[in-house]
Formats: sequence, structure tokens, C-alpha cells
Amino acid sequence: MLYLQALIFHLGFGAAPACIALYYRLTIPETPRYTFDVARDVERAGEDVQAYMTGKHEGNPDEIRRLETMRVSDQLTTPKASWGDFFKYYSQWKNGKILLGTAGSWFVLDVAFYGLGLNSSTVLTAIGYSGGNNVYELLYNLAAGNCILICAGAIPGYWVTVATIDTIGRKPIQMLGFFFLTILFLVWGFDFFGLTPNSMFAIYVLSQFFFNFGPNATTFIVPGECFPTRYRSTSHGISAASGKIGSIIAQAAIAPQRTQGALPNAVGAAASPWQDNVMKIYAFFMLLGCFFTLLIPETKRITLEQLAGEKEDTASGIKDSTIVEKDQ
Repeated sequence: MLYLQALIFHLGFGAAPACIALYYRLTIPETPRYTFDVARDVERAGEDVQAYMTGKHEGNPDEIRRLETMRVSDQLTTPKASWGDFFKYYSQWKNGKILLGTAGSWFVLDVAFYGLGLNSSTVLTAIGYSGGNNVYELLYNLAAGNCILICAGAIPGYWVTVATIDTIGRKPIQMLGFFFLTILFLVWGFDFFGLTPNSMFAIYVLSQFFFNFGPNATTFIVPGECFPTRYRSTSHGISAASGKIGSIIAQAAIAPQRTQGALPNAVGAAASPWQDNVMKIYAFFMLLGCFFTLLIPETKRITLEQLAGEKEDTASGIKDSTIVEKDQ
């Protein structure tokens, strides 16, 4: 009974942050960009912009004028979001290459990122934080070892990204990360069985650093900035789904190859005789990431309207993406 109560408490405690996030998600006002470009409610969009500029939560438009404006919304030059327009938009190489770049970058990143996570036990063994005389020691060493790996590499990498992303830029950081990860995985792959425990620990920490001061941060930032309003969420979702596909391939198809050729009941390095080749495969995917990065735009300190090739419609004060196309 006591165990059941503890389980219910932990489940309820874990749901608390989700409930808080859900509350704010339900009460947050819609962005004027979406209201204008997708919902085509020009009047409310203009009022929301004015409200935001004066520090208010959201605008309070005149309902009669709002309804009159919405009746002529079909005359707007901005294309209405639809499957037909979606395929038409991305069938142009200048637009399609950006989606290919963000989706491809996220895909190759997760192949190596989740694949490398399966090797953490090897690194924990190398630094003396695996196993134990009892369950307590086993769990303690596992938790402490993972904390060391995260604090040594992942957390510093994230904070360096936070400090430099608006000065160095998203694209250079992503390219830099993929480049150094390629080098690190090549070293790890070609000399996997000759590395000392300290060398393996150093490479693992550096890999975590350049994952996070690199594509593990930028691959979810750039897709949220570089697409037009009507397809921003969809394109971000496609990019994220590509990453999940990559993680599935890493764990279901590539990582199991490390035991190829292993003898029954083998332990240690003998249990993973193909591990060096798996690391080389990860290096190849990181190299592909460099090429995918060339397809994405630099979004540093550029407004969403500028990134989408939009300019201001002086009548409404909102941005209209197709005004530019008609002017050209």
C-alpha cells in the first residue's frame, strides 16, 4: 500500500509541470503573425500589435469593423495555407532546399546523438563509474557518472551556444559542431580499441560539447525561424520527425551492428568487435550534416518577415509575403 501511494505521488508530481505548461498554453494570446497570415483576421492582428506595443495582453478590436474586414479577406495577396499551396511553395528549390536542410540536419544529428548515448556504458566503465557491489552502488555510480559526463560536456556546450548564437550565428555554430564531431568520431573509430580510458573520456566529453555547441541546439532553433508563418509549425514538425526517424535508425539498425562477430558470452571490448566501424558510420553522418547545413539560411538577428521575403503592407502595418513576389 505504501509503495502504491509513493507511486501515485511521483506520478502526480511529474504531472504538475505539464499542467502548468498546459494552463499557459491555453491562455497565451495568438501571435499577430498567425492571426493575419493564417486566420486572416486583419483587424484583430492590427489591434494585437498595438496592444503588444503598449504592454497589454491582447487587443480589443471593434467587432463590426472586424467582421467587415474578414469578409474581404479573400482579396488578400497572401496565399491561404493549403496542401496545394504547401507543395507549390516547396516545389521551388529556393524554398525546398531550406526544408531539406533543416530536416536533413536534424536526421543525421539524431543518428549519431542517440547512437552515441548507447555507448555511455562503455565510457562509464572507462572512468570507473559502472557496476557496484549492490543495487545502491550500481545506481549511485550510474547517476554520478552520467552527471559527470553531462556537466563536463553538454552543459558547457549549451551555455557557450547561449552566449554566442546571436554573435557567431546559427549556421556557423552548426557547421562548426558537425565538422568537429566528424573529426572526433573518425579518431574514435580508427583507434577505438587503442584508446586509453582517459582518451575515451576526453573524446566523449568533447563530443557532448560540440553536440550542444552545435547541431543539438541549432537544429530546433533554425526551423522555428526560417519558414513563412503559414508553414512554420508544419515545417518545424517535419524537421523534428526526421530527427526521430534518425534516432530509430541509430538504435534499431546501426547500434546493434557493434556486436557483429562477437563470440558467445564475450565481455568488455570483445563483446563489441564492430564498435570501431559503427563510430566511422557516425562520422559519415556528421559529414553529411556539414552539407545539409549549407542549405539553410543564416537567421541571426533577422526578423521573421525578412527571412520569409516579406515586406510591410502599409495599409495594415502587417507583413505580406506575396507583395514582394508581385513587385518583382
